[in-house]
Amino acid sequence: MKILLLILYLPLLFACSETSEEETCSFTVDSVSIIDSINTKDNTYYLVYRVAGWSDKTEILELYDKKPVFDNCSKSNIEAIFGDSLESSKTISHVYLNIEENSFEVNYEEGISSKDNNRSLKLEIK
Repeated sequence: MKILLLILYLPLLFACSETSEEETCSFTVDSVSIIDSINTKDNTYYLVYRVAGWSDKTEILELYDKKPVFDNCSKSNIEAIFGDSLESSKTISHVYLNIEENSFEVNYEEGISSKDNNRSLKLEIK
């Protein structure tokens, strides 16, 4: 019986004792997607849709001035230049980047937010 237990638990002991240089992710990993990009004469901007949390999910839009690469923990290799949590009680009508004023604006209209709508948003230059 002891040999059987040793055979069953030995792989678990080695798996737990190994240290990895990879970062350990939190219990919940965000879902991230690049949903749009827009070219200007000087740069390309990337709009990212992030869903964070486990039971109370938060939807977030992030804007990057370079193409982000996300690791297995949904962390980007670069910082977002803008970010905004979305209001769940309203529908997004437009997402604007104002280059001259260096601002990011999310406009809403009445209606319940839809994740399908939010995943297909387009970035516009104002």
